[in-house]
Amino acid sequence: MDIQTKINQYIDTECKYADSRGSSTLSVCDHYNWDRDLWAYRNQIVDAIRSKGYNVSVSVKWGVTDINTTKKININ
Repeated sequence: MDIQTKINQYIDTECKYADSRGSSTLSVCDHYNWDRDLWAYRNQIVDAIRSKGYNVSVSVKWGVTDINTTKKININ
């Protein structure tokens, strides 16, 4: 599987989880036990999820980046 396909599958999965659960978190880190492709493309992942209409927040603690995705809702 090429990197682009793998990244797109992660993006689709995060969006699906956010739709079904209300939110989802993808954690990435630059460490040998973690997926380095997700780490390298973390900014593009955030941009792609936002372009699909989801709210995305990013936080970093102890070198781990958490990408939190929530489903947009209309509040009147």
